[in-house]
Amino acid sequence: MNAPLKVVAIIGSPTDPDQLLRSGLGEASLEEELERVSQRDVAVRLVSWLPSRDIPEGVVVGTPQRAPLVDRLLARIGAGKLQRVLQRYPAGRLLNSLGPLDQSRVFWRAVRENKSALSVLDAADVLIAVDLSAVRTAWITSRRNPSVDAYYGLASTLKVFATRFAHTTSS
Repeated sequence: MNAPLKVVAIIGSPTDPDQLLRSGLGEASLEEELERVSQRDVAVRLVSWLPSRDIPEGVVVGTPQRAPLVDRLLARIGAGKLQRVLQRYPAGRLLNSLGPLDQSRVFWRAVRENKSALSVLDAADVLIAVDLSAVRTAWITSRRNPSVDAYYGLASTLKVFATRFAHTTSS
């Protein structure tokens, strides 16, 4: 019998993971949906800012004991205020997405400081960036370990699981 496929769902925004997953899947759990479309055993873990009731085997990144130097410097010079002002304008939002206060960059820095999160990501077979803020973490992890597949979004991941990871039986 094959070992379960190790899947890590990554949520990089400070959103309730259960609510975000339910909005994309309905009442079924992510594990149930992945197993249903692929007809394989799947073990799902979560890396996120907040804990999940639906996926208890997760790593909550939270705030590190000591924020990275970049984050401390940005807080010291008041970059957050400038980011909030720029966020009001389309060009400002683009500029924010390229800067160090971009949510995906902030999340990656927090993950990078969390050894448990890194070990969960490194042990995965498949990464799912559930939201846009998780894409950088999935991308960097898949670049560090090319054997890990990374996908963005729940709908596209379910389609991939239905085709690529489907358990085939020989008759």
